[in-house]
Amino acid sequence: MDISFYVLRRLFYNVAAMMNKKKRPIMFMLFFMTLSGAWARDFLTEQEIRRMQNTQDIDRRTEIYMTAAALRLGTALDRFNGKESEPGDAMEFFSQEDMLDDYCKIAERIMLIVDDAFESPRRRENINIKKALNTLKSGSSDNLKKLSALGKLAEEKRKEKLWDLVNRAIDITGGLLEGAEEGLSILAERERELERERAR
Repeated sequence: MDISFYVLRRLFYNVAAMMNKKKRPIMFMLFFMTLSGAWARDFLTEQEIRRMQNTQDIDRRTEIYMTAAALRLGTALDRFNGKESEPGDAMEFFSQEDMLDDYCKIAERIMLIVDDAFESPRRRENINIKKALNTLKSGSSDNLKKLSALGKLAEEKRKEKLWDLVNRAIDITGGLLEGAEEGLSILAERERELERERAR
């Protein structure tokens, strides 16, 4: 089974399947905007951008994105606990809503870089893809827990816009987790097929 473009498509359909019908057209419009690179604004800090420019490895890039995503969720939670960012901190001037919006954009970009890796002519020998999917799986699982906590706090504080963003982030992250698990399952089956071929 060739999984070129397959994982990206499944990730988006997993997310869309968890959304109600009214939101699905928005999701698919976002999909095509993503492919065309039509981002509303930068969603990474200058330091994160520099780190990204210094590596082309899919596992390392996924790790950088997931670290950036976790930073935004952790900082948003800290704000509810009365902990403000230190002067000069990268998140100092970002609101909780800004951070959740950027989190969603980071998660959507991860979908693209994972697909690019699968489209690589050397993808069958590239064990970094497996590492990237494992990072995506574990990170998404952790992020869902943080998002659940954020959702409860946003509801308690009646922060409607933040609550909406949290729920959007939960939808996307749930799709990422399912896509990562499915991608790992496909890779495992491919490895078994190769082992059977070598044994013949």
